[in-house]
Amino acid sequence: MIKRILAASAVAAALVLGLSAPSAVAVEPRPDGASAVVQAPYKWPAVSPSPEIWDTKYNWSQAQATAWVNRCPAGRFCTWIRYTSSSSTSYSLFQFYRCQVYSLTNWLGTTNYFNNQTRRVELLGSRHEHLRYMSVGKKFITNWDDVWYINLCA
Repeated sequence: MIKRILAASAVAAALVLGLSAPSAVAVEPRPDGASAVVQAPYKWPAVSPSPEIWDTKYNWSQAQATAWVNRCPAGRFCTWIRYTSSSSTSYSLFQFYRCQVYSLTNWLGTTNYFNNQTRRVELLGSRHEHLRYMSVGKKFITNWDDVWYINLCA
């Protein structure tokens, strides 16, 4: 929610200051190096440092993305982020296993996850404040709107 408010505030500020507002359509790079036309202000989800496995599937169903998450290998944390444009639905798939904090950008919506590790995952807000934990061995859903960081060492 906060991320969406910040994006809307930037557009409003540009209009008040007489600056040109962002165009309705933008060309964004995809994780595979190609580019795609997407509706602004959407940007592809990103992670820093890069996750161990990151793949994007085009025209998948939510059931396919969830099945991929449910097959998460032992010792990993798996999830997906969905983007729906006027022409297709894409799923960015993520597997994490290094014990560190990851910064998340443009992670919005409610998705499935599977924490198939021996330690819980901590979700953190914009100021690194604790939001909630994801228990060991837990398959469930979470809303990423307020999550800016994940700690795989919690």
